Amino acid sequence: MSDNFLVGQFLVGGPMMWPLLLCSLIALVVIIDRLLNYMRLPSESDAETQLNEIESILEKQGDSGAVEYFKANSGVLNYVFAALLKRFDSLALENRTDIEDMRQELITVTEESGVEYLGRLLNALGTIGVLAPLMGLLGTILGMIQAFDAIAQAGAGDPAAVASGISQALVTTASGLIVAIPTIVFHRYLSARADKAFKQIELYCHAFANTLLVRFQAKRGE
Repeated sequence: MSDNFLVGQFLVGGPMMWPLLLCSLIALVVIIDRLLNYMRLPSESDAETQLNEIESILEKQGDSGAVEYFKANSGVLNYVFAALLKRFDSLALENRTDIEDMRQELITVTEESGVEYLGRLLNALGTIGVLAPLMGLLGTILGMIQAFDAIAQAGAGDPAAVASGISQALVTTASGLIVAIPTIVFHRYLSARADKAFKQIELYCHAFANTLLVRFQAKRGE
């Protein structure tokens, strides 16, 4: 299949081919970004090392040292740890005394921040999977309008007069499905990867939250 043929089919498809092309490029960027992100997830040993390191920083430098560490380092654990520390500090300022209530608050923060980081851009991917076939359908309707208009002007006895509209209708339908099918497949796959990744880091996030609560209890008992 030559490049000239593909370019020709793209041009035949009419104006809806441009938003479909944009959707396909956005979907490709999101897929690559998420795959690379999940490939960089810490192993169990790396996560354990990172947890120990931040606990040591908290012990020696306090919250300010931990905040600086989070600013200088990226990754899902640091993102969730930073969210936990921020929420914990706000709870402490509220003079909360119920440890179990604070623990539940931190569990909620863990889930929300973890899902936010790991599921970033996946909603956009799902939206493209839904919109692409609808755009193709719209292109089909526009093509059929063009075909019927040609029939009205040239008569039904001239096939060449309606061929352009029919071709546009078929090309946009096919293009919408070509964009939507792999996008939906990757959306489901990446969503499953995000859920699995969260389960891998959840234990270390809860351990960090527990460290914050233990420090809080120790300070309160002084």
